[in-house]
Amino acid sequence: MTDQFDISRRKALAALGTIGVASAGAGLGTSAYFSDQETFNNNGITAGTLDMGVGYSAHYSDWSDDEDVDVPNVRMYAGDGDTGGVDDLTDNEVGLPANAAWLIAVSDDDPDDDGRDGDVAAQFLDNTQYDSYNDDGLDCPLDDTDQADGIGRPVIKLEDVKPGDFGEVTFDFILCDNPGFVWLDGTLRSASENGLTEPEADDPDEVPGEVELLDTVQAAVWLDDGNNYQNGDESPLVVGSIAEVLGMLGEGSLGTALNGDLPAPEGGGAAGARNCFSGGTEHSFVFAWWVPVDHGNEIQSDSMTFDLGLYAEQCRHNDGSGMNNGDTGGDTGDGDDDDDNGTGGGAGDVDGDGAISFLAACVADGRDVGPVTISQTAIRDTDDDGDPTAVDWSTGGVGIDALVVKYGSATPPQGPKYTTYTFDSPQSSGTAVTGADDESILGSPETTSSSPGSESDPCPDGYSEGDRLEY
Repeated sequence: MTDQFDISRRKALAALGTIGVASAGAGLGTSAYFSDQETFNNNGITAGTLDMGVGYSAHYSDWSDDEDVDVPNVRMYAGDGDTGGVDDLTDNEVGLPANAAWLIAVSDDDPDDDGRDGDVAAQFLDNTQYDSYNDDGLDCPLDDTDQADGIGRPVIKLEDVKPGDFGEVTFDFILCDNPGFVWLDGTLRSASENGLTEPEADDPDEVPGEVELLDTVQAAVWLDDGNNYQNGDESPLVVGSIAEVLGMLGEGSLGTALNGDLPAPEGGGAAGARNCFSGGTEHSFVFAWWVPVDHGNEIQSDSMTFDLGLYAEQCRHNDGSGMNNGDTGGDTGDGDDDDDNGTGGGAGDVDGDGAISFLAACVADGRDVGPVTISQTAIRDTDDDGDPTAVDWSTGGVGIDALVVKYGSATPPQGPKYTTYTFDSPQSSGTAVTGADDESILGSPETTSSSPGSESDPCPDGYSEGDRLEY
């Protein structure tokens, strides 16, 4: 079978000329251009992904009898200060909860080649582990069990902590399927004295209305290799009181920037940017905490709640400055489906009614708490003009008994309104939502009405204004 096409240029021109004459003479007929079409079918563009999976293991030492099983040597710190440091350790000891701040040091008589007895430290941590989630390793692709969103349980929930207790949580995370910049965020949600016991009231370090636990509990954070304790080449990002640590971790809109394992240009990022975290690889960081032994009754019954979280952005075409202000697709596990960014128009986890005019911190009559200063720590929701309608607030550890929010209502009847919150026990931080979103505040709202007080005297009967934050 052959397929032959043979025509000279002259024949082709003659044929074309004949066709042209015939068409012109008759005034009828058809003419057409030679044409050809080549088509590449089914083209498409698919967006890449950046999905974070997480896990953790949590450990707590309360000096139970079984904590030193198969741990030959345990040494308590007995030097100056609350804790020992790296220089106070012998060559083969590992300090817990951290080498940089340790209450006990563990060791074996036969240390590893690196001079630090990691096997014994791992054994002690295994003896004190009380909870874990996805601790058997993370891998891509992720499924629902690899996500922390809405798991419905806190990582740390301890109700009988005493001086000398310590613990740590090792958080593991993985980025699928691209490298990314990562931030660590910490947020204090609430703090309360929960009343005063007789020993606490008699303690000379006790300040009425102040939650001493915030300044007493110490914490440290470092990037970890996943073994749950601090190696010699792992330096803490921050060491200090838990109030200081959470404040530092929460600095900036996204938190504290972490330095990853991948140079930014190798991940498609800008030259000169900090390192990204490689995709498809498990990474870890440690949040360690301890209660120094030289503190006692002043912290009795004090309590606090706080958040720890991670935020990631793609490395490619990015300089790591945190350019993304959109929906992160994450969730704080508070029972809703949003990412709690608090963007405008009710896009956060609360929905305020109108722009805030002022916050008034109120103290029960007859209760002396000293100077009160109220400040805004975060914006949770804004109106269409960008004015805050819901905010996180703090009084710096000084407990108040009520909070009044004046705002301009966007719903009928429009005009000035007040939302008044009263608390079951003094609070030093919380969330204020115009219109009283009951699920987003501390304590119980007493009233929500158009005029429970006046602008000059906004606190309810039986309370006096300690401070005011104007907007």
